[in-house]
Amino acid sequence: MTKKNYRDNNRDLEVLLKDIETWFSEQGYQTQTNKSDRTWLLQAAKTEAWRKVVGASRAFNVLIQGQPNDFSVDLSTGEWASNLAAGGVAAVLTGGATLLISGVAAGWSKKIESDLWSFIDHKVMFGEKAKSSVEVAFNESQSALEVKLKHLRDAYDQGFIDEIAYNTKRLEIEGLMRASNQSADTEEKLMKLKNLLDAGILTQGEFEMKKAELIRESSHSEVEVQISKLNAALASGILTQEEYESKKLAIKQKSELSSKIKQLENARDAGIITNEEFENKKLALIT
Repeated sequence: MTKKNYRDNNRDLEVLLKDIETWFSEQGYQTQTNKSDRTWLLQAAKTEAWRKVVGASRAFNVLIQGQPNDFSVDLSTGEWASNLAAGGVAAVLTGGATLLISGVAAGWSKKIESDLWSFIDHKVMFGEKAKSSVEVAFNESQSALEVKLKHLRDAYDQGFIDEIAYNTKRLEIEGLMRASNQSADTEEKLMKLKNLLDAGILTQGEFEMKKAELIRESSHSEVEVQISKLNAALASGILTQEEYESKKLAIKQKSELSSKIKQLENARDAGIITNEEFENKKLALIT
């Protein structure tokens, strides 16, 4: 049994396990996996006939434990679990890890172990990084919207909805996808700004001003969603062209007003203007 510890690599451990599983599969191994809290286990073994030929009745165990920036990988051999998914990680580990004993099997084990460590080291160094919570939320949101688009298209192709209804919903969903993309981008930038503030690279005033810029950009995506809904309503005949233009103008004016007030709030919070000046300027905007 051999073990390595990895730190400060920020690796997606789910992806690492899948990469190792693919590595074994491409070399003709059958595999099975199981996961528990911060623990991933993979078993890999050749076919039953091959194992009998070389006298290797046991399987490779690859155990990954920890978090993206602090984890370990253990390689060992043990009994092939009849149902790893049901038995769980503990059932395999309590069965003990041993070395293969036959001459042919021992040579096979050493070669595979050496090749596998080289592969794992490479993946840890250059593999896929762990996704942030923002990235995970964005991917889940986009996937859900893509599924909705597919179902919508299927409903249209099968004649359950007409073209007007299809285009109305399609424009709405596509608008939500654009807004989701913009929102995720804004969240990521805000996190980076906060890190710069905490590191002392940005002053509080600089942080607030740049934050306001990002929020202003984000508000544009919200406007796009609302306008997408208007476009859908126009396309379906719910709104006339005149009604559409009027509502579109109102949305843009409201957005511009909110943006200006937000800029004033940030200027006040950064100490650029007093609270009295803020209230006077805000009143002037509203009236």
